[in-house]
Amino acid sequence: MEDHLLKKNSKYLFLGAFLIIALLAFLVVKLFIASLLTSIVLAYLFYPLYKKLAKSVKYKSVAAMIMVIFSIIIILAPTFFVINSLVKEALPIYNYVRSNELNLGPEISSALNKVFQFLLNEASEIALTIPAFLVHAFVTMFLFYYFLKDGEELAQQIKELIPMDKTHRENLFREFKNVTHAIVYGLILTGIIEGVIGALGFYIFDVPSPLLWGLIMVILTILPGIGTSFIWAPAGLIKIIHGDLFNGIGLLIFGFLFISGTETILKPKFIGKKSNIHPALIALGVFGGIQLLGFIGLFFGPLILVIFITLLKSILDKH
Repeated sequence: MEDHLLKKNSKYLFLGAFLIIALLAFLVVKLFIASLLTSIVLAYLFYPLYKKLAKSVKYKSVAAMIMVIFSIIIILAPTFFVINSLVKEALPIYNYVRSNELNLGPEISSALNKVFQFLLNEASEIALTIPAFLVHAFVTMFLFYYFLKDGEELAQQIKELIPMDKTHRENLFREFKNVTHAIVYGLILTGIIEGVIGALGFYIFDVPSPLLWGLIMVILTILPGIGTSFIWAPAGLIKIIHGDLFNGIGLLIFGFLFISGTETILKPKFIGKKSNIHPALIALGVFGGIQLLGFIGLFFGPLILVIFITLLKSILDKH
């Protein structure tokens, strides 16, 4: 009897100790959740390229380090330039909208004021906290290196920890892969590509502040049911109304063929029939992600929600 009570109490003690350690572990990584999520997405994006490189390089660590350096060159370095340019571009447009010279009406002017104020606050906060930004960038790249180098082994260990039979585990991971592919490539990467093309089009056809409008197009691409035509179409029409027919018509053609055309081609290619993601879930993930993680939550909010729903569905199907 005493042995039974001792064994029962030891289970509760172990559970209590586990919960305390889990809480402490969460508090340790809490400040770097955004860095952790970013490194996971980067590893997912760059892993196919890393695998090809690893075949021609003797050591996995060397291949992973090359990919880290490559990602710093194409991601981190341009980020500083973009943030600096956004602050410079947003201020005159923000002041212009506030002056109400466009006669957009109080409701639209108020909404635009809030959008520009949010973007300015986010960019200024990053600019004012450069040391913290560099720390997060270092942690992101550090984790990114190990996720590339040891990603397969880590994924296998996580698989074995899941309390399901092998068939259910494989089905769950296959579904995870499908929805992650749909979000990372179909929403995040497509949005970034469309924003870059949009900024380039605005620059070519002489629209002020192309980087700022490009960023807004990234956001609109991710939000369901809106789209970038809400930006480039009015911009082209305004050019035409003001007598700049060449740039106005050119921007409308460019927007239809290349900006919106990119979304039309890439989204079905990346998402396809692999996952059935409801637009309401994406919208909830975007707004909730921004509240929880700031601007970076725009990308990770939908990903977290979709993975959670996939896990919940798998558990319910099993039982």
